[in-house]
Amino acid sequence: MLLNPLAIVLLTGLTAASLLVCLAKWGVLAAWEVHRPSWAPKLCLFCLGYWLSVLLLVLGLAMWVHLFKLPTWGILAALPLGLPAAAVCRAVAGPLQ
Repeated sequence: MLLNPLAIVLLTGLTAASLLVCLAKWGVLAAWEVHRPSWAPKLCLFCLGYWLSVLLLVLGLAMWVHLFKLPTWGILAALPLGLPAAAVCRAVAGPLQ
């Protein structure tokens, strides 16, 4: 029973980490630091990993809800599952800069 959410968290964290590494290699993160608007916060890699994980979880859970005709409130599970996925993402991605 616990293995399914654990697998979802690990898969999401690893996917978010690979996306963050790609964004760092392509220079997108450095460009954000230079060209960000004055109202935007500074780059926080843990926050970026969290919101990227939540986005991936929302997309995955929305597909799951649509395919199996589940109640749509199940998509809200992305918010608490995003935190351990962000921790996995941060641990795997490393400093990046």
